[in-house]
This record gives sequence, C-alpha cells and structure tokens, in this order.
Amino acid sequence: MVLNGLGNTARGALLTLVAIAASTKAAWAFDPFVIKQVRAEGLQRLELGTVLTYFPLTVGDELTETASRSAIRSLYGSGLFLDVQLVRDGDDLVIKLKERPAIASFKLEGNEKVGGDELNKSLKDAGLAEGELFKRALLDSVEQELRRQYYANGYYDVAIEAKVTDLPNNRVDINIKVTEGKVTKIKEINLIGNAAFPRDELLKQLKLEKTTWMPFQKTDRYSKQQLGGDLETLSSYYQDRGYLQFNIASVQVALSPDKQDIYVTLALEEGAVYKVKDHRFSGEIVLNEKFLDALTSSKNGAIFSRKEATETATRIEGALSDIGYAFAKVTPLPEVDEPNREVSLNFFIEPGKRAYIRRINFQGHTGTNDETLRREMRQLEAAPFSKSAVERSRQRLARLPFIEDAEVETKPVPGTDDLVDIEFKVKERAPGSIQFGVGYSGAQGFLINASITNTNFLGTGNRVQLAADTSTFNRSVSLSLTDPYFTQDGISQTVSTYFRKSQSVIRFSSGFDTNVVGGDLTYGIPLSEFASLRLGGGVSQTAVKTFPGASSNEILNFVINNGTEFTAFQLRTGIARDTRNRTFFATSGMLTRLNLDITLPGISDLSYYNTSISHEQYFQLPFKFFTKFNATVGYVHAYGSSKDVPPYELYFAGGANTVRGYRDGSLGPRDFPNNNPFGGELRATSQTDLVFPIPVVSDNKTTRASLFYDFGNVYAKPGDFSVSTLRQAYGLSFSFFTPILGLLSLSYAFPLNDKPGDFTDSFQINFGTGF
Repeated sequence: MVLNGLGNTARGALLTLVAIAASTKAAWAFDPFVIKQVRAEGLQRLELGTVLTYFPLTVGDELTETASRSAIRSLYGSGLFLDVQLVRDGDDLVIKLKERPAIASFKLEGNEKVGGDELNKSLKDAGLAEGELFKRALLDSVEQELRRQYYANGYYDVAIEAKVTDLPNNRVDINIKVTEGKVTKIKEINLIGNAAFPRDELLKQLKLEKTTWMPFQKTDRYSKQQLGGDLETLSSYYQDRGYLQFNIASVQVALSPDKQDIYVTLALEEGAVYKVKDHRFSGEIVLNEKFLDALTSSKNGAIFSRKEATETATRIEGALSDIGYAFAKVTPLPEVDEPNREVSLNFFIEPGKRAYIRRINFQGHTGTNDETLRREMRQLEAAPFSKSAVERSRQRLARLPFIEDAEVETKPVPGTDDLVDIEFKVKERAPGSIQFGVGYSGAQGFLINASITNTNFLGTGNRVQLAADTSTFNRSVSLSLTDPYFTQDGISQTVSTYFRKSQSVIRFSSGFDTNVVGGDLTYGIPLSEFASLRLGGGVSQTAVKTFPGASSNEILNFVINNGTEFTAFQLRTGIARDTRNRTFFATSGMLTRLNLDITLPGISDLSYYNTSISHEQYFQLPFKFFTKFNATVGYVHAYGSSKDVPPYELYFAGGANTVRGYRDGSLGPRDFPNNNPFGGELRATSQTDLVFPIPVVSDNKTTRASLFYDFGNVYAKPGDFSVSTLRQAYGLSFSFFTPILGLLSLSYAFPLNDKPGDFTDSFQINFGTGF
C-alpha cells in the first residue's frame, strides 16, 4: 500500500534501495575470506572483463562486510545491472547479476503539437534510443515531461501511454503513444477587485483572451507561461499609473470536467495612487547632477511610473557607457512615504571601473581587407569604451553594400577589470554581379538593362560599374568608379563617363532627339557623422535634332535662338543630412538634401543653374503604424546672356515619384501645336504615406503597404505658381520584392481636382529586375 502511494520514480528508487539492502545482507551471510577466484553468473551481453572494470576487488583481496558493501554499490552505480548478489563458493567469489535490458527499438508517435527534431535529439542524448540500456525511471520522467509540455500548451485532454515489450536476449521494445485530443480553450477570464480601470480596458492588456467567434483564434489557448507574462503586464500597467502597491492576490485556473474549457480568475488589490515626491542620486555619482536631472523623466509631483523610473535608469547607464563605464548599473530605489502616498526615487549608481578598448577584432570578412572594415570604426582602440560609438560602428558596417549583416560583442579581457575587446561578426554578400534585366516604367516604357558591378573591388570597398540601358525612348552606356575613402579623412571620389541617346525627354514627344556624351568628377566631403558636402564638376556635349512638321514651336524657337550643339561645364555642389535607419525601406529618421548645379559662364555655350531641396522624414505612430513624408522643390533658370533653359533640363511631374494618379510627366505646361507636356522651370511636389502593418510575414524591409496623399505640379515660371493649381490625389500603394520582377510597386489613386485635358492614370505599376 505504501509503494502504491508513491510516484513511479520514487517507487523505482525505493525498490533499488531494497535490492541493494537485500544483496548486501546476503553478502554479510559469510565470514571474511581471501578471494582465490572471481566468477560471474547471469551475464548475457556483457563480458566478465566489463564487470571487473566496475568491481573494486580482485584475487588476493579479503572480502569483508565493508568491502562487500562498496563492491555492490559500485556495480549498481555503473547503471548496467538490475540486481547484484555476492555468493561464496569455497574460496571463490561468485557475482550473481541481472543485466538491464537493452533497447531494441524506441518509437514516439502521435506527438504532432509537441516535439520535433529537438525532442528526438534530447531523448537520444538522455539514453532513450536503440542500443542504449533501458531505465524505467528515465522512461517515467520522459512521460511526465511530455505531459507537462502538453499542459503548458493547453492540451489537458492528452493521453500518453508508454508500453514496454520484453524481447528475447534481454531486450525490450519501447513505444510511447500520444493521443493529443483537442486543445483546451479559455472560456472566461474574470477580474475581481478592479475599481480604477474598466474590466475591458484591463483585458486588452492581456495576450490571453476568451474564445470568440473569430476563426483561427490562437489567443484563447491557455498557457501557463503566457499567463505569467500577462500577470507581469497587468502589474506594469498599474504601476506605470501610480499604483505602486498593486498586487495580484490570487490566480485561480479551473478546468471543466470534460477538460475542454478553462476558467481564469484574477483577484486584484489595486491600492492607492502614489506621486513622486522628489528624486536624488546616490552611490558613485560620476556625471554632473544637472545633467542627470535632464535625463530624469520622473518629475516631482507627477504620478509615479515604474516605466519612467526604469527608462531614466537606462538613460543614465547609457550616458555612463559613453564615457567608458561599460558595465555601469543604475538601480531605481523607491522610498515610500505611506501616510502621504508619495515616493522618493533614489537612483543608486554603480559605474564600476572605467573600461578601455584593448583590441577591435573582425570575423567573417573572407573577401574584404581588414582596413576596409576598420576605417568605418567610430570606436578606436586604446580609447575609453563608448556604447554609442560601438553601435554607430556596427551600423556603418551594416550599411556597406557588400555586408549583409553585422553583429557586435563586448568581451572583458581575462585577468583585468578595465580592458575589453570588441568583436564584430560580419556576414558578407557577393560584392560582384553581372546582371541582365527587363522592366517597365511609366516614364520610359519597357526597358532592358545590363551591368557589371563590383562594390568591393579587390576587397578595398571601391565600387566599379559598367552599365548599358535601352528602352522605348532612350539608350545609354556608362562607366563609373567610386572610392569611398579617397583620402584618410573619408572624402569619397566618383569618376564617371556616359553616353545617352534620347528620342524624347519623356514619353510625350515634343518632336526632338538628343545625343549626350560627358563625364563627371564628384567628391563627397563628410561634415559630421550624418552630414556631407557634395562638390564636383562635369563636362558634357549635347546635340539636339528637330524634325520638320513634327517639332513644337518651343523647340524650334530654342534651336533658332541657340543652335543645335551645346558644350556645358558644370559645377556641382550640395549638402545632405541623413539620419535614416536604412537607406531603403526606412522606418525612422530623416533625409534632407540641398543641391546646386550651375554651368560656368564664358566657357559654356548656355548659362543656367539648377537648384533643388528635398526633405524625407518618418514619424512613428501607435500600433506599428508610421508616416513617411517627402517633399521636393526644384528650380532651373537661365542667367547671364542666356535667355532660355534647355528643354532637356526642364522639370516634369506626374507618376509614382511625384504625383500618383496622373500619368508620368504629364503635368505642367504644354507645347504648341502638339499639346504635349513640355516641362517647366519650377516643380513642387509632396507625398505623404501612412504605412500600416499587413497580415503577411514581412520584416518591413521587403513588403510595404500604405494609404497616400500626393499633391504637386510644374510651372513654366515661378510667377505662375498658385496653390489652387496643385494637382491632388489619394489612394493605396503596395510595394514588395518578387523573385522574378524584382521591386514591384503598385498604386491605385483617385485624383481629387483633375482638370479637363489632364492625363490621369488611376492604376500605376513599376517593376524591374536583374537575373
């Protein structure tokens, strides 16, 4: 009766102790004697030599009461035997053994919801596998662990049957059959004691929910781990709103008799609202207290918030880590004034010892020179540790075109308390590519392109590209070389040459062709970590060809006044500030550009300048929404003796990059007599996208959907600008990468104030790929 009251594991252990005691008693049944020979009986698979390996006695030893106990314990401890007895036969010692059976086969079936390769590997490592010795206690513990995992995942109706079948030659066959049953769902979640906040508001904080009519619902599956997380979330919700003494008095989880429904009841003790009386800093205060006050978000007199106190501690730790205290710890200690319901916050600062960088190491860069990576570092060796500098270094590595990903790890140097090593692990992507692609653009029609590109030429980080493109209206070929570190100070240099032949500037022809050949030399000069200056120049030669009876009056007048061939020497300059988290599909930060390109008078056939400003910014919103705002203004104008801006330098608007819902390049002034868009000197556009989460698997780097509102137009002269003439549209946009078409952008727009004669396109598509 006592054995029946014990669990399987305890019962097995007790039987083993009884067997040892019985065997030991048998060994004590003879007087001490000197062993002349050792024999073993009952062996089936094992050899005598294996037994003697674990047996501490040998021929010539005296067998005593103490020695017999030690010998039996040693043989049991090997795990090879179920029973051990020592018997005297004259002066011979006979070891009577019963071997543990070997597992001939092991099968676990029916476990679809729990297990997999990891479970099979862990069972094999534990000894439940073919060829291993069978241990009943191990099988019992596996059965209990399986049941525990099923309960944790909401399967309370699970049935687990472990069957052991004896086979010849002291072997067993083990079969664990699992009948999972249906998942047990939450029928109701009850809250008791909530007065400060409505029940529905509190239930919204929990990930667990009661069963509803919604199909494919998973939040109604009870999980002990998830309930624990929800209790912590509920506590944080109260404590972030001043309820410092909030407590969950009891948690009751009741299972229905049919094991299909679970009822969860939480008893809450809200307590009173506490306010922040004051705050102070203690411990080793390294930073100026006024600076620490600026980092503190828990202001005096405000309602106490545990979240704000924790965030303050984190900011102080970050500030300390930026001046070398790599392992600083700041603990917010609330000192409660119960009678007045107030809290004094004491931020206890433990900066530790200031740490310096001994060495910066790189791993994974098989095709990249060490110096190419090291020049991106903002954390230097032998300098004090700076968390922000290390993170900025990692970001700069990750933004390199030939690096797919970068991780960083800070490692204390053994034997020291003030030195650390920084280790960057990079994952390279192929730097070189030979591409051939097809695509479609609203402005260019169908296009074919080919290019040879290497973004990490000979491991130096230099970029070399040879490209050729042809479309319905254009043909071009170009060669460029970019050295991002032309100087040690990080000044970049780009040298390029190109040839373009165009039948028209855009799809709408005003009856002229252009042939352009030229070259550019441009330098990028860093002004700060996020700002850079563009400075360079270019020379180009353009030939314009007109057609009798097809060319517009505007083209003909330009050719009459200026000729058909033009040489231009341009000065190119600009400034940019970029704080975006990514250069493509960004979600935070901003990009502002101001550019000025001007032809040099006296040596250029035409005198004109082109200036533009653009601003792109991202604003985070609740529920994983964010807004992308992008506005541009461009102005081109002739100066000096020149009266006309070349028609191939004019601005156009309409299409995916300016105002969606209007055909590419269709907005603005028209020519005569063709009535085709001719372009203008001033362009003003704005695009605002409300990006929302979509129910597909995406890291927001490959798929994006948004509601948009665009407005803009093109004007012949700045004086023609009028807010009332800005064309407007709203709609839905969707962009994603496809394995065949590359980046595919779709938009469906509804023009708001189109005028008679406007070319509108509600549905617009752009795609292109390299393969």
